[in-house]
Amino acid sequence: MPITTDQYKVHVASDAEIKQALRVRIHVFVNIQKFPLEEETDELDKTATHLVVIDTHRDIASQVIGTLRILKSPEAAKFGRVAILPEYQGLGIGKFLMQAAEALVAKSPEYKEYECTKLGSQWDKRGFYEKCGYEARGAIYDDTGCPHIWMYKPIVRKLDLTYPLLSRGGVTGGA
Repeated sequence: MPITTDQYKVHVASDAEIKQALRVRIHVFVNIQKFPLEEETDELDKTATHLVVIDTHRDIASQVIGTLRILKSPEAAKFGRVAILPEYQGLGIGKFLMQAAEALVAKSPEYKEYECTKLGSQWDKRGFYEKCGYEARGAIYDDTGCPHIWMYKPIVRKLDLTYPLLSRGGVTGGA
């Protein structure tokens, strides 16, 4: 289920795009934020659903400018490794990516057992996630020397009005 604007597209990554997404993550988390390279990729990448943001106007080999991964945890669909290239930060692309991930989880049968999404936010980035509707819960914890907090958001599964609706007179067409 791709989400699109004229310039930006969000979709589930192909294998080639996952490699590009890993480069974005390494640039943001390792080169800029100075997290250890060995902590950035892990076995979970093999089973995760990876979303990418593509800049269709970008005239270079890699059009991937942002990414996140979705994992299944015991209690929630877990978003992680949310990264946007620095030159694209502050343009609403991160929120666009989060909305796409939330829509995918809400519509995909793979995540139907979950009532919420969660993520481990860097403490100083929690304001971004609060603006996206996430609520911090629990104590601050350390992740590789950086304070983090768990954040949660209910999954909103909207009524699909393309199917017939029941009314007093029987079945009617959807809106």
